[in-house]
Amino acid sequence: MSLIRSHVESGDRPQAQDRTLTTAPRNSKVRVARVSGRPRLIQRLAALGVVPGVLLTVIKPEGPAIICLGGARIAIGQTAASAIEVEAADE
Repeated sequence: MSLIRSHVESGDRPQAQDRTLTTAPRNSKVRVARVSGRPRLIQRLAALGVVPGVLLTVIKPEGPAIICLGGARIAIGQTAASAIEVEAADE
């Protein structure tokens, strides 16, 4: 819970290079940089494995976004997808 709370309450401002899951290119590999939003949304995404530092593949960013995480495809609503800040994976 403290990890989740620190990302909500840190007050860090997004930098210019930050982007959300909704703006990531199709089939791109990204790293979750930050998850923002209401605590219930953050907890739900954490339960799915979407936490800062995790690598995932963006299958479809628009509409209900579809990501691949740990071999599973997960559909995420537009509001939740826009709360997930990502950066390019350094692989």
